[in-house]
Amino acid sequence: MKSRVAILLWAADPDQPHLCATPFFHAAAAAAMDAEVEIYFTSRSVKLLSRGVAESLHTGPRQRETVYAFMQRAAEHGAKFYACSHAMEEHGVAERDFVPEVTGIAGAAVYMARCLDDQWVAITY
Repeated sequence: MKSRVAILLWAADPDQPHLCATPFFHAAAAAAMDAEVEIYFTSRSVKLLSRGVAESLHTGPRQRETVYAFMQRAAEHGAKFYACSHAMEEHGVAERDFVPEVTGIAGAAVYMARCLDDQWVAITY
């Protein structure tokens, strides 16, 4: 059984917050099961890493939880967050504005290495 999960956030767009909770819910579940979890923020999802963005997004009409609450839960369980440098440049996201949960910056080569490694399972949202 694989115990490492690489999650690529591609369609998790801040303009559609209802699509943003599930990746973090799954990341928290996998990490709680002692899996090593890495989340790669690409495209518009990289905006979620800027302070104030995910905190202002609610995942459903009842507004019980924010996207940031789901992100925090995943991080608390040990998920690591990586921003794509190209996406950062494209969408105006600066490292100085990151939420504290961000582990670092890693791009396509790092994610693809995970995809090619037999010890990792790769998931895209």
